[in-house]
Amino acid sequence: MTNGKKVKNYVELTFDELERLDRRNTVFLISVSPIEVHGYHLPVGTDVFISEKLLEGYVSLLNDRYPHLTLVKLPPLYAGSDALPLAGSLSVSAKYLQGILFDYGKGLAKQGFRYLFVADNHGGPRHQMATEAASRKLWRKYKFYLLDSFNSDFRKMVQHDEDFLQRTALEPGVCGDDADSHAGTNETSLMLATNPEMVKDSYISKEASSLSDRKTGVAKSVEKVGQFFMKIGSKELGKDLLHLSNTLAWVTDPDMKPYMGDPKKATKEAGEAMINARLEDAMELFDQALRGEVIKQRPLLWGLRFLRHFPE
Repeated sequence: MTNGKKVKNYVELTFDELERLDRRNTVFLISVSPIEVHGYHLPVGTDVFISEKLLEGYVSLLNDRYPHLTLVKLPPLYAGSDALPLAGSLSVSAKYLQGILFDYGKGLAKQGFRYLFVADNHGGPRHQMATEAASRKLWRKYKFYLLDSFNSDFRKMVQHDEDFLQRTALEPGVCGDDADSHAGTNETSLMLATNPEMVKDSYISKEASSLSDRKTGVAKSVEKVGQFFMKIGSKELGKDLLHLSNTLAWVTDPDMKPYMGDPKKATKEAGEAMINARLEDAMELFDQALRGEVIKQRPLLWGLRFLRHFPE
């Protein structure tokens, strides 16, 4: 799909071919996610492999809706923050990720272009902070759109957005939420739908990995702060902190498994439903951009976005 006549590969274009692109009607697309351990049954490139398939969906839908547009694909960027802290993961500090995305956007903006649409499958908190911070800075300085729809969809998954769950026909615990946050049912389903040849057959025999009911240390402290904010009416920050508490409890557990959720519940059909819902949301966001609307997303923990300045 991305190799069709309506899609150009940026790295294959010559200087004069770039010069001939219509500045107002060219959309650039890129997949961005880290190299990250995804259990024993999925490859470390899982997030980018899923993102590349999402990007193919972007191309197909944009071609159908906006046949006058020229679509240009950039090479996938294997970079992301807050990768699972296990040997094998390669994480990039959020400030560097933000810098790369901002500089990519700046380079396109200075050529006169207006749009860079991102396909992403990584929910690391500082990863999402970095992409949104780069997006807002690019808009402020150049009126350039860098849009990553997963920054909104991941919040819907974690916080069980009613409309999103209805559209996917998925339930809490298998929708990529805290109980299924990494290489569990959701991501295994996504890979069965997009790259089935890369899924090890062992996924059907993996024991479920569950969140502990007892939290200690930093995870417990963050949970208490989250509960406090919920009580005083700051529900967005409170819910975000409870999500962070669950994440910290998992990644700091000395007995943690390199996945969270139940891979053996995965199905191709569930993966396809998730892909379709995410494509719908991406197109809604892209429609807004193509109409010239100002877009500001609020990824999880955006209220604590100063954390992106901290080292990994």
